[in-house]
Amino acid sequence: MQLGPQTLAARVIVLDVPPDFHQVPLETETETETRTASQLRVLEDMGLTDPGQREALSLYLEALAIRLSRGTVIGTAFCAVQLEGRPSTATLTVALHPTGTADQGLAVMGAGEAMRREGRCARVDIRELGMHPAVTTVVERPAVPGDASTGEVGATLREMSVLLPVPGHEHAAMITLSTPCLEDWEVYEALLLDIARSLQVEQTHPVFTR
Repeated sequence: MQLGPQTLAARVIVLDVPPDFHQVPLETETETETRTASQLRVLEDMGLTDPGQREALSLYLEALAIRLSRGTVIGTAFCAVQLEGRPSTATLTVALHPTGTADQGLAVMGAGEAMRREGRCARVDIRELGMHPAVTTVVERPAVPGDASTGEVGATLREMSVLLPVPGHEHAAMITLSTPCLEDWEVYEALLLDIARSLQVEQTHPVFTR
């Protein structure tokens, strides 16, 4: 996630994301053929050979790209893995929001209070994640197209968001993990918190995962 103009020396946010998560192309302004080619490269990297699974994931990637193009999301990735012998999926998204202050504590307190007043989340907490003060929220909602790689709409989707002020900048990163696999929630919750703890600001060529 990039801060400032796009140059090889631009300051960027770097997150350590497990290799089981595959970055999703979000070139929503390009022609459909170009975007589809990028999505097919993701499927090739996953080594999928089952035609039905490839088709389902292809439709999911397209629905995800279209839905996220309407918001502030600037990076997303998904996983399709086996946990305890059963298939499990999750989607990770990252957005960048202005805070109006470089004071991390003030940004966290303000965001936490605003989220509590909104009343949309089942839980809102302020906590320390390594060196980072953060706001964490949890909410459940019905899935919509682009939420789940299975294509199931209406299933209960649980998502957790972590809002992290970016050190030295008047921005905050919002990292959200969502999954319809509620039986695997503890695994995904711990994973998201580890990803949030890894946040760094570096002066390097922009990347989303490493």
